[in-house]
Amino acid sequence: MPRFQIRPLRSLEEFRACERIQLDVWGNLAVGSELMTVTAKYGGAVIGALAGSKVVGFIYAFLAQRHGRLIHWSHMMAVEPRWRDRGLGFRMKLAHRKLALGQGIKSIGWTYDPLESRNAALNIRRLGGTVDEYIENCYGRFPSRIEKGLPSDRFVVDWRIGSARVARRLVNNQRAVAGFASLPRANETRGNAQGLLENCGLHLDLRAPRVAVEIPSNTDTLRAKDLRLALRWRLETRKIFESYFERGYRVADFVPPHLASGGRCFYVLARA
Repeated sequence: MPRFQIRPLRSLEEFRACERIQLDVWGNLAVGSELMTVTAKYGGAVIGALAGSKVVGFIYAFLAQRHGRLIHWSHMMAVEPRWRDRGLGFRMKLAHRKLALGQGIKSIGWTYDPLESRNAALNIRRLGGTVDEYIENCYGRFPSRIEKGLPSDRFVVDWRIGSARVARRLVNNQRAVAGFASLPRANETRGNAQGLLENCGLHLDLRAPRVAVEIPSNTDTLRAKDLRLALRWRLETRKIFESYFERGYRVADFVPPHLASGGRCFYVLARA
């Protein structure tokens, strides 16, 4: 079992390893080693997870402005498939938080696919990020193995790394989401003949302080088995999230697909 090291990446060889990981994970190259070199030198962050001396995951972030605040924009995070589920993404995020706070940065932002439950569990449940912005087809129909040609809708995460809320969540992220089982549901779901989850009713005008939205627990499997149903999920959840965000709700928490939730997973929306 290799020992993992999390640290800023420095050498051209390490940045080129990040190029290889991008090709392995997404099938295309978005950020080259030359740009990573410049970003690491001038205020951004390129943080790697290393198994021995091999780079097996990375974060790439640059300085940006959002809502009038200087932030780090974390454009990419990836871990090679064989090294997933070892907590490397979480550890890289913690290293990024420490680095950014040391630069006087109080917030880190990034986007992710709202239908990826693995990412939601990390970004919302474990890290304490919140979301009140939904972008339709954020990157266009780009050539990603994960996206499979579907519209690239994204949540925009606001991770207030200097806040007491985030500090509490980082040391107590295993606490169950209180009362989620009794929350009103913005979507009714059922299993279809293939055993895949589908929506059978949407409720876009609930007014409760907190509302639950169910998503499939494994969207990658859904896309592989039924791309038409995956597109339905994209368009139906787009309608749900945009409707509630317009009325002042935000993503406040996430219930991962564990025993307590019966293997199902839910976002918890709360009125700001």
